Amino acid sequence: MTGFTRVVSGETAITARGMLREVAERALGRLWIDQGPVRRAAEAARRGAPAPAGAAGHDEEDRAPEDGRAVCWPGQPGPARAVLVRVGEMRAHALESGLTDVVLLGRGAPARAADVIVRHSAEAGPLTVLDGPDPGPLLRAAGDPDRLARTLIVITGDDPGTEALRRVLLGMLADAGLSPTEITRRCVTVAAPGTAPAKFAAEAGHTLIEAPAPTAFGALSPYALVPAALAGADTSALLDEAATVLPSLTRPEHNPGLILGAILGGAVRAGRGTVVLGGYATQATGLADWIAVLLNEAVQGRLVPVVQEGGLPLVPADDMFLVTLDGRPHQDDATVSGPLAAQLAVWEYAAAVAAYLLGLDPTAPPARAAAPTLDDGTGEPLFTDGEQGRAVEAHTADPALGEARGLAPLLDALAARVGPDEHLSLVAYLDADAGDGQGARVRRLAALLAARCARPVTVSWGFRYPAFGNDLQEKGVYLMVTGSVDRDVPVPDRHHRLGMLQLAQALGDARAARGNGRPVVRLHLQNRWAGFARLLDRARGGA
Repeated sequence: MTGFTRVVSGETAITARGMLREVAERALGRLWIDQGPVRRAAEAARRGAPAPAGAAGHDEEDRAPEDGRAVCWPGQPGPARAVLVRVGEMRAHALESGLTDVVLLGRGAPARAADVIVRHSAEAGPLTVLDGPDPGPLLRAAGDPDRLARTLIVITGDDPGTEALRRVLLGMLADAGLSPTEITRRCVTVAAPGTAPAKFAAEAGHTLIEAPAPTAFGALSPYALVPAALAGADTSALLDEAATVLPSLTRPEHNPGLILGAILGGAVRAGRGTVVLGGYATQATGLADWIAVLLNEAVQGRLVPVVQEGGLPLVPADDMFLVTLDGRPHQDDATVSGPLAAQLAVWEYAAAVAAYLLGLDPTAPPARAAAPTLDDGTGEPLFTDGEQGRAVEAHTADPALGEARGLAPLLDALAARVGPDEHLSLVAYLDADAGDGQGARVRRLAALLAARCARPVTVSWGFRYPAFGNDLQEKGVYLMVTGSVDRDVPVPDRHHRLGMLQLAQALGDARAARGNGRPVVRLHLQNRWAGFARLLDRARGGA
């Protein structure tokens, strides 16, 4: 089929070709009949602080949160715009005090959105997102007193990992000689009223910005825009830009979000459960990474997003489809193009529509994280590859995988376990920085593994994605990579360290994934640099 369907709203365009055009048209037929997402978007625009949409078929009154609180909703910038004047004043005061760098302690899609917004802003200063407990980023901050002295801290997370990072970072500021008053002036918390972070901020005297309860749909909420604005991004212009596409999301015709949601949800309903995110906008901008986190959280494992970049090979298959960002509308399965703000709004709306089509509640709380443990149930290493102190330890409880004796045979066996409708999930509990950490090496390993198994390889970083154990968990074969730390960081007033917390979470996740019946291998690097060199060599086919 050579024809293609295209919908344009301002500078935003969505195109679908071939099979995706057909499944989108079928899904649109249902959406036009029941008008659910369109009606809710229109109501949201009138109210400004909507209740979330529930699973398909729920009555209107059933969709309110049990506690009655407003929640972040796709493309609704009202709460953020209401605080931007205040945040602008805070930014001016911070610059007067020499605070030019922002560290964001937060997780999930809103934190990734803040990173994307700053990357797209030429006038913004540095924004560092800390969404995992690896000691590396904090040690680098502590080793640069000048940078630490000009750092403003924004706290948006409400989880034990974020609390540990907050304790460590505030302790570092105190160790650097800052007074309690100076530390207080550097801390900004974005939180829903009555939550633990809001109460702590009030008690500690930190600046508190109240916001609706966080969900995956926070790209235009205070959880993303406050840290981005404090870093210097022109968030008022961003919201003005988003406002040009928002009216189109409230109508049934020529609605780019409805079309994109129909593409995503319709593809899954037609048996295509893996979306490959590619195109020019995946390079350096972080947009595709944010979309992957958004879809993971909103569609709860029913649709597996794979970010196509940097030499990650993919073999076309019947369960996959390609969506390119600013791509080639006459050649790719689907393309999405438009300004950043419009894409943030359209992708959020589309994720909610896809969840609606799949009978899911996209605002449901994520699955509870696996309980931290220092035992993944595998006992002693299956084998140790390399000399002591620089070796790679292999752990698995899978009997078939346990027959391997060496990294290369184990990787071969793991790749062979990836079925024709499955994928390999590479989960790294390491330092995600591409230069100072292991980020670039993890991407290279993903590319080598994709070539081995001829199936998609997803890459995630420990705390960044929803917890394991979801009832709708993706059909993954798991390779988890952990590593020893040269210098661990104690958490003030706690009996653990960050590296210990990171490893405990990895082991708990391994147990949860195995409990779901999935094959799991954990490779532990006794020395991260030497271990990765050995691991990459074996993945290339070395003996």
